[in-house]
Amino acid sequence: MNKILAYVQNMEKSLEGLRQVIEERSLEEGAVYVDQEQNVIFVSTQDAVKILDSFGNNSESVRIGKTEYILLYDAGSKLNFDGESYIPSGYLVMKSCNGLQPVDEEDVERIVVELRNRTMTLALGRYRIQAYQVG
Repeated sequence: MNKILAYVQNMEKSLEGLRQVIEERSLEEGAVYVDQEQNVIFVSTQDAVKILDSFGNNSESVRIGKTEYILLYDAGSKLNFDGESYIPSGYLVMKSCNGLQPVDEEDVERIVVELRNRTMTLALGRYRIQAYQVG
């Protein structure tokens, strides 16, 4: 359970770390990935395809609000509470324009803002985790 607390504390730091990477160097096109430790990182398009392939037949997606971005995840990692579904980590974010498209530096900044605005804190007893509500 201490790991859950550590994940929550790392989420904000990871988002800021991604912002610093953007400022320090120009990014190629790719995808935003929130890994199992809730670190927010930029991955190449090739790595994004490998991650999507790892989802196998369990791949699901949801549009992020009314944006052009889509969150892709393994349905097996979905958490269900009180009739709602959440995904805490292990998801990709890409553009959805006539199929999946990579994101660039400008997109990453918007994605970080959208994720920050839509990520919720779930209370699991005395523990809290950050998760994206998918339905």
